[in-house]
Amino acid sequence: MEGKKLDRRVRKTKKALLQALTKLISKKKINNITVKELTDLADVNRSTFYLYYKDIFDMVDKVETELINDFSEAYDKFSKKATTYDDLLSFFIYLFEFIQTNAEMSKIFLVHDGDYAFIEKLKNAIKHCQIPLDTTSSEAEAHYVMPFAISGCIGVIQQWLKDDMIVSPKDMAAILVKML
Repeated sequence: MEGKKLDRRVRKTKKALLQALTKLISKKKINNITVKELTDLADVNRSTFYLYYKDIFDMVDKVETELINDFSEAYDKFSKKATTYDDLLSFFIYLFEFIQTNAEMSKIFLVHDGDYAFIEKLKNAIKHCQIPLDTTSSEAEAHYVMPFAISGCIGVIQQWLKDDMIVSPKDMAAILVKML
């Protein structure tokens, strides 16, 4: 979130807007959503919306950025001790729990028409995480391993979301680590 703690009313308003956006995006494309219908559904005044966002696209961008930042912060905490299989497994358990906690927005950004910009932001965030993979490969192989692994991870997450997350985060993490 933002550097300072948000007032409870601001958090409540932003949450209502986010829930309304989630509902609308699940029914129609973002460029067909108006601020008026969003604010009507959220029961928020339009002028209040404009206190926080320039338009719908700005709101989506800020939500995406917040999700990526939350993910990156969590990884930074994890990565300080990530050196073993168990550490990697713990990270992926956290990742799947994070996706599950943010399931509605994750489905919108990763599954429903997949927001390409968000997927690229997520790939870049993961790329900067320095996930510990096999380092015995040549320099050329190493150059291609990370994009391959990242795309595979995102594909697995997308499939899991499409399947309504019927497999537990712990089991999904074990499956993913085994594949990697």
